[in-house]
Amino acid sequence: MNVGLAISQRRAVRRATRTRCHAVGEQGFELLGELALDLSPRGMLVACDAPAALGEPVLVSILTPGHDPIWLDAEAEVARIVHGYRSGDPGYCIGLHFKYIERLARVELLSRLAGVPPPVPQRRPRTARQRHKRSIELEPARYGVLARPILAVSRALRGIPAGVFSA
Repeated sequence: MNVGLAISQRRAVRRATRTRCHAVGEQGFELLGELALDLSPRGMLVACDAPAALGEPVLVSILTPGHDPIWLDAEAEVARIVHGYRSGDPGYCIGLHFKYIERLARVELLSRLAGVPPPVPQRRPRTARQRHKRSIELEPARYGVLARPILAVSRALRGIPAGVFSA
């Protein structure tokens, strides 16, 4: 099994539901945002009005989607910041990872999100070749410094043209 793929896979499916919320920074109790753009039992994406820092603890109240909505509370931390520079980004947003949410609240949220579709991807998924090329760029020590095959380099040093094979 490829470890890189296992790490990047999500444990819960995000659901494209816009719902009201109150995300408040623990330090200073500053209101960060009031609109959840997507939601899962493990986290959410919040449209922000105030800046936040990675790892910042946040208190969240979420109005659940569906009939007879209820408010659920959770403790979270900022896991991702979307600055809104790319095309398709909804603007300045923060991705929150729930650090503490009561078990019954998580089950209630999961049941209310059942049947809600996931968000539409904003960018095309990378091909296997693009993912491999990116991993080589990020880890040059693991794959070596050479970007060309060794055989082609040794032929170029000996003066043999690239299309000619010799025994």
